[in-house]
Amino acid sequence: MLDILNWGPVGRWLHLGAVRTLPLWRSVMVGRYRGAEACRAALGEAGIQVSADADALLGRPSVRWSDRKRVLDLAVVSPADLGFPRGARWGEIRAAAKAARLGLAPAELGPALRLAYREQPHGERLVLAMQAPGEPDQEPLTFSLDHDDDGLWLDVHDGHPDVLWRPDDRFVFVRKPPRWGL
Repeated sequence: MLDILNWGPVGRWLHLGAVRTLPLWRSVMVGRYRGAEACRAALGEAGIQVSADADALLGRPSVRWSDRKRVLDLAVVSPADLGFPRGARWGEIRAAAKAARLGLAPAELGPALRLAYREQPHGERLVLAMQAPGEPDQEPLTFSLDHDDDGLWLDVHDGHPDVLWRPDDRFVFVRKPPRWGL
């Protein structure tokens, strides 16, 4: 007999049972800014700090900007929420999030969310669950939202797949709408 409950992510998914929809954290509109310069101007007008790495990430050619406005529903989850009490690597987190109907965010959500989430508690860090835009010669990075003694920040975090995320790290995923009533 096969012991499928010990097959890593597959076993954890089977232990979870029916797919559950995680609660809506907030909704944010993307598509307001048509490029890095417009986004930088909005962040500057709002008094939001932008790290040098985040500024460079905004300007990467692989970061796409929507040509139409749309609202994304978001959920915040940690590796522990997804069944990893000791932490996990990105592939495991992504597989568990996908089973919970969570999708990756477009890179432009990072600055849009930073502009929309100004009531962020001091000391909180949220990492945008996104496919790190990559050029072969550059380090994969993802946006993060931080609030420290210097105020609100749009920053980056290492997006390398080998990073071991702590169980209490918090990710912002896009909630996918339920399909076929499941």
